[in-house]
Amino acid sequence: MRLMGKNVVVTGGAGLIGSYLVDCLVERGARVVVADDFSKGRRNNLAGVIDRITIREGDLEQAAAMARALDGAEIVFHLASRAYGIGYSSQNHLALLAHNERITNNLLDALAARPAGHLLVCSSSCVYPDDGPDTVAELPVFCGEPEQANWGYGWAKRLLEQKAALVAQATAMPLTIVRPFNIYGERYRWIDAASQAIPMLVKKVMDGDDPVVVWGSGTQRRNYMHAADCAAAIAAVVEAGFVGTVNIGTEDTVSMLGLIEMICRLAGRRARIVTDPSRPEGRRIKSCDATLLRKVYPGLEACMPLEQGLSRMIDWHAAEFGTVASG
Repeated sequence: MRLMGKNVVVTGGAGLIGSYLVDCLVERGARVVVADDFSKGRRNNLAGVIDRITIREGDLEQAAAMARALDGAEIVFHLASRAYGIGYSSQNHLALLAHNERITNNLLDALAARPAGHLLVCSSSCVYPDDGPDTVAELPVFCGEPEQANWGYGWAKRLLEQKAALVAQATAMPLTIVRPFNIYGERYRWIDAASQAIPMLVKKVMDGDDPVVVWGSGTQRRNYMHAADCAAAIAAVVEAGFVGTVNIGTEDTVSMLGLIEMICRLAGRRARIVTDPSRPEGRRIKSCDATLLRKVYPGLEACMPLEQGLSRMIDWHAAEFGTVASG
């Protein structure tokens, strides 16, 4: 599918993944509309392309705002949602479900009335159950419960997938579903105790916390991908004309203790690291089977190494907070 010259809408386009996706689409010559309420996304994330895009600001929980956002869209990349760290998600299941459902229903009502030429919806690895395989392929997700620590968010994404599939079938609209695994990057907006793992841990190290407290056992393992790589994969699967469901991530994992040690080493910090088993840690191992993604997107092999991404997150701390802890 040629993206050049297409009218493309990116909901949540000022956010962490969305803003990198906007960069990719502009580079490919698409006419890009960013639909965002800027509650989490930032205009600064779009600074490099601001003169080549259109911004439609509005609350996508409101049906009229969603209809305006999608007006004239030939391709829709739907990324707008509320995603938080495990500390917030594990205590706010109903609120996360309700918020994301309102956005989902508005999106699909608008597309049912006026289908796009192609729809991509951004789901999540949280749709998978805790008792599944350590390395997860594109499994059906209506067996068992989604990830317990992100139960409400996981159900919201399961429902997004199913509702999008129903609308796509009824309207003959091509549909791509992507399930990213643990995305991070320096365009992240700090949201205090609700922040996600990597920005939270980088802040603890750079603020000089001693000890640095890791939730859970610290032995839980995760695959991490930089948001720029995630965005490149999302653009590529649509450009390839892929229809179906695909994971976005790789098989490589790091333990939370190993992650902290890496951040400390890159930052030149020394701190005691302690674990708090009373706090939620999520599933033991969360790794992505990228077999299908590699077939659709050979560029996956050029992804940013974790150390490079964490170095950029250390720079993010200085930019976000203006100060660093003394050596």
